[in-house]
Amino acid sequence: MTIQIDEQSKENVKKILEGLEKETKIMFFEGENCQTCPDVKELITMVEELSNGKLKVEYHNISEDIAKEMKVDKAPAIVMGNVRYYGMPSGHEFGPFVEMIVFVSKGENILQNSTIKKIKKIDKPVRLQVFITPTCPYCPKAVIIAHMFAIANKNITSDMVEAIEFPKESQKYGVMAVPKIVINEKHSFEGAYPEEAFADEVLKAVE
Repeated sequence: MTIQIDEQSKENVKKILEGLEKETKIMFFEGENCQTCPDVKELITMVEELSNGKLKVEYHNISEDIAKEMKVDKAPAIVMGNVRYYGMPSGHEFGPFVEMIVFVSKGENILQNSTIKKIKKIDKPVRLQVFITPTCPYCPKAVIIAHMFAIANKNITSDMVEAIEFPKESQKYGVMAVPKIVINEKHSFEGAYPEEAFADEVLKAVE
């Protein structure tokens, strides 16, 4: 497996997942000729095993109809409603990924009320793609904010995209530095913006 989890880290995962107040379902999608799918599948299976029965993973193939229905367009993918992880959430992303499972399950949002009010004004579909690399220390902040936008407003879908695993997508959007945020295919910016500035960029793209 690409990501190695020591015993202390496993205990930390168990402790975080104790925050789940109800049985929580997430979905994993794999695909043909997907080199990293086995590693990500192993990772998500391990997290499920550490949840003491509170986390249930559904395993699917990207070719299934449910992938089209949910607009899951590449693999490997970990899907929690409109919060998605494309690629391995390793390195700096792993801890926040486990925490995000709890946030999504509880519908809990850690953004400022003023930011949430801005985001809730959005009444049309928005897709946020946050391109990251595992070694980027600033990327988790951008991913967390984008995912919190998705928790706050069901019109928003938030994708973490591991830039190295998806070179075609990275080339398509001109990813030269991370984090890079792409909004609705057209508008983009680089860097871990403060949450209100990030919200302003989303609103600008929508308008």
